Amino acid sequence: MGKEQTPVRSAPWLMGRPRPRCCRRAGQSPLCSDPWWLLSGQKALAVKEQWKELKATYQEHVEAITGALTQALAKTEEAQSKRVQLQEALEQLQAKKQVAMERARTAQKQWQLQQEKRLQHLAEASAEVRQRQRGAQQELERLRQELGALQQQAGQKRDRLQRHQTFLQLLHILQGEPLLPGAETERPQELGIPEAKPQEQNTGDAVGKDRSVPSQADGLQPARGTSSRWFPEGQQHGKGT
Repeated sequence: MGKEQTPVRSAPWLMGRPRPRCCRRAGQSPLCSDPWWLLSGQKALAVKEQWKELKATYQEHVEAITGALTQALAKTEEAQSKRVQLQEALEQLQAKKQVAMERARTAQKQWQLQQEKRLQHLAEASAEVRQRQRGAQQELERLRQELGALQQQAGQKRDRLQRHQTFLQLLHILQGEPLLPGAETERPQELGIPEAKPQEQNTGDAVGKDRSVPSQADGLQPARGTSSRWFPEGQQHGKGT
C-alpha cells in the first residue's frame, strides 16, 4: 500500500469569498501577499471618506435647496400679498368705475330732462309768440279797417262841408247879401277832420249834382267871410233843399 496523502486545504478566498483584486491579475499567485481583511479595511476607509464627502455635498445641497425654498416661499408670500393688494385695488377701481358710471348715467338723465324741459319751454314760448303775433296782426288789421272807415267818413264830412260852404256862398251871391269881411272860413282842422286830397275841382258840377244849383256858379272861389257855423246843420240842409 502506498503512503496516505493528506488533503490540501484551499485558500480562504476559495471558500465562497471573492478573490482579492490584487490576486486577480494574471501571472500572480493565488496566494496574495496582503491579507483580505487589510484590503477590506482600506476599502471601508475609502468608502467612509467618500460617504463623508457625499454627505457634505448632500448637506450643502440640502442647505441650498432649503435656502432657495425659503426665498421662494418669501417671494411667494410677497407675491400673494401683492396679488391680494392688486385684487383689492382692482375691486376699488371697479367700485369707483361703477360709481362713476352711475353718476354719468344720472348726469346724462338730468341733462336730457333739462334739454326736454328747455325745448318744451321754447316750444311754449314760440307758440305764445306766434299767438301774440297773430293777435297783433288781427288787431293791426282791425285798426287798419277802422282807420279806413274813419278816413272814408272824414272824406265824406269834408265833401259835405265843402258843399255846404259852396252852397252858402252861392246863396249869399244870389240873395245879394254882402259877405262879412274879416270872417274866416272854418278849416277842417278846427272841426277835427283830417285834410284830404281835393276830389272835385269843378264846384259848379258838384253843386249842380247835389243841390241843383244853376251852372252860373262855375269858377267861383269860396268866400272867406262865410262860415257854416252861422246856420245849424238842420237849417243848412233845409235851405239846401
